[in-house]
Amino acid sequence: MSDRCIFCDVTDDAVVYRDHNGIVLLDDPIRPGHVLVGARVHGESLHDLTAEDAAGVLRLANRVAKAIVSSTGAAKVYVAAIGDKDKHFHVHLLPKFNGDANLGPHVFGASGWAGTLPAVDSAELGRVNDALRRGLRD
Repeated sequence: MSDRCIFCDVTDDAVVYRDHNGIVLLDDPIRPGHVLVGARVHGESLHDLTAEDAAGVLRLANRVAKAIVSSTGAAKVYVAAIGDKDKHFHVHLLPKFNGDANLGPHVFGASGWAGTLPAVDSAELGRVNDALRRGLRD
């Protein structure tokens, strides 16, 4: 794998759109309308960005999602942020058309990704939820 950042070292032919909120790229789309919306600054994960830069990604993603629905006739646009391959925070916008299977069962169903994770420990879940509540109040 290359250390090249596809957002910071972008080639012009990959750029769909760019503004003060971020950048929209084509990178191996799996269907028409599938794009990546990246932060305007380099940060590996959501928590590495300022609140304003994170908000910029979603402002731009919202604008692009509306354009995807308008130009493709998609019923909706899925938003996914994974970050395993490209180390620059971005979201994938994936159009869902009428008749497409729902994505949720593939992620959260017993045979999906969530089914490969260890069972949730209720004590740990409670501890983490309490810590989140305290952290978000501060």
